[in-house]
Amino acid sequence: MDLERKHLRLPVESRVFIELEAPVSGSDTPANIAICKTLDVSARGLQVALDHELIEQAYLQIGIEPPDIEGTAAEPFFLAAQVKWCRAGDSDDQPWLAGLALLPAGQSDIDQWIELISGLE
Repeated sequence: MDLERKHLRLPVESRVFIELEAPVSGSDTPANIAICKTLDVSARGLQVALDHELIEQAYLQIGIEPPDIEGTAAEPFFLAAQVKWCRAGDSDDQPWLAGLALLPAGQSDIDQWIELISGLE
């Protein structure tokens, strides 16, 4: 797996909101959102710890709060991601671990995310 990596992983903890299920169009039913945290980040991916198992290869909409770095914007980044892997964690506070690949998508904040993370490398 490490041989496939093209971007440096940084041990950054941020809160992530994963849309597990979108709201039904025309309904008042809210989206099903999982809240988790990053264990590490790169310009093109995240490793997260969460309470839910994710389906591998699924495409998801995510929101990620920027790392707590002086001078960074407080607005979340909205990104598209694909679940590359998901497995059971080793502890009660990290029941599931997953690797998310960040994807270029129209109207996402991928360019701003890459710029921020590249500045940390």
